[in-house]
Amino acid sequence: MLSPRRASLALALAVLSSATALADVIADPALIALGFIEPRSSITRTFRLVNTGTTPVTIASAVPSCTCTSVDAAGKVIPAQGSIELPITMKVAASTGIKVASITFTFGAGLAPARVDMQGEICFPVRATSIDFVTAARVPFINAFGDPANPQGSVSPPLSGAVTVESVDGAAFRVLSVMGQPTEFVDASDSASTPRTSHEVRYSFEGLACEKIPPFLVIATDHPKAPVIDIRVRHKCSRIAPRIPFAEYRANLGAVVPGSSIPFEFELKQSKGWTVTDVTSSEPRVKVQLTGQRSDADHALVSLVGTLDPSLRGVLLFPATMTATDPGGATQRSDFWICLDVREPTQKAGS
Repeated sequence: MLSPRRASLALALAVLSSATALADVIADPALIALGFIEPRSSITRTFRLVNTGTTPVTIASAVPSCTCTSVDAAGKVIPAQGSIELPITMKVAASTGIKVASITFTFGAGLAPARVDMQGEICFPVRATSIDFVTAARVPFINAFGDPANPQGSVSPPLSGAVTVESVDGAAFRVLSVMGQPTEFVDASDSASTPRTSHEVRYSFEGLACEKIPPFLVIATDHPKAPVIDIRVRHKCSRIAPRIPFAEYRANLGAVVPGSSIPFEFELKQSKGWTVTDVTSSEPRVKVQLTGQRSDADHALVSLVGTLDPSLRGVLLFPATMTATDPGGATQRSDFWICLDVREPTQKAGS
């Protein structure tokens, strides 16, 4: 029989041996930098799960933070002191801005979960950014809201400023209008007739009534792959709080021909029990009709078509009110924003 002291030592060694055997499973890399991502695309990246322990580990589950991300991992075995390579796929929505997602892996047997994070920026081949007056960082939105940590602070959110509009693909382009108005450039040598890979343009919401402050700043360019870009305006009067679970809050229809009909879609983050039943356009020159809805286990895709009045020209930003029934059978209504530039086929966007 072991003495109490030797028994205690043996137990400690057993615990240490067990901890060494279990060790950790880690993601390599733990953060996958996605860079710039094209809207409505699907991207796949690979990473490794590394088993630092001395016994094989079976993946019990892989739980994504959103339905946009998927990986086939459950049941796979990571060898002792080894690793497995896994592809992870993300389906990207149409909304521009920072995209963050993660997948958490569990293993059982007392092992701590492992997590891999992904971050990138969804943007068109031309992107718009501004300097956040709170953090001084360059961000893909306009912060006219203020510092949420100090809402009563002495610094008032600016209602005017500048936006940098730059080419992601390296192609030179022209900025033709901002919110349908002639562009005011920060650089006196810049103009609507000057192709560049980067422009700095001014915006202002000074003097606008609260309900007139737009939720997006719409910019027209002559870049063939980004004739219309939009940048979110964060302001207390432009908050978007839908009662319908939109995956995104707006559709950018790009440059379109007068009198044409443009099919487009939006996604619901939940499909079970949600049905869009009607749509009403706030812009009388653009008729928007509901044409269908199809669902899978997680989300639903709602199809619409917008028909333009033949006399319509220029840049538009307007809401269409969507009506839907929720899982409890109640009727819900929310605004869904639409932006576009109506132009002749031979014209440049915004002209």
